Amino acid sequence: TKSVSPSVIKKSIESYSSTLAKAIAKQKKYPRIAQLRGWQGEMIIDLKIDGQGNLIESKIKKGTKFKVLDTEGMNMVKRASPFPKPPKNLESSVFNVIVPISFKLKQ
Repeated sequence: TKSVSPSVIKKSIESYSSTLAKAIAKQKKYPRIAQLRGWQGEMIIDLKIDGQGNLIESKIKKGTKFKVLDTEGMNMVKRASPFPKPPKNLESSVFNVIVPISFKLKQ
């Protein structure tokens, strides 16, 4: 198999990251207490994924300031997995994807 250049891999991971962000965002159930108190924030999650889109590991890279939102973010990831299949040039590897999750209340 010919090797794929790092920049191509990087682009694939970036486009896959936005696919994942959309899939995960669909799972959002804004915690009631956070809504009542007006808590918002953005978190960044580091996902380790295999070439089939299975979640191997997830950890919070940067949390919101609210435990309840961070917990919901991690639950969203669980509900969204297994994820859509990664691009072809990633399917023989295990790789990390950084995905932002945003909690914003509609004004």
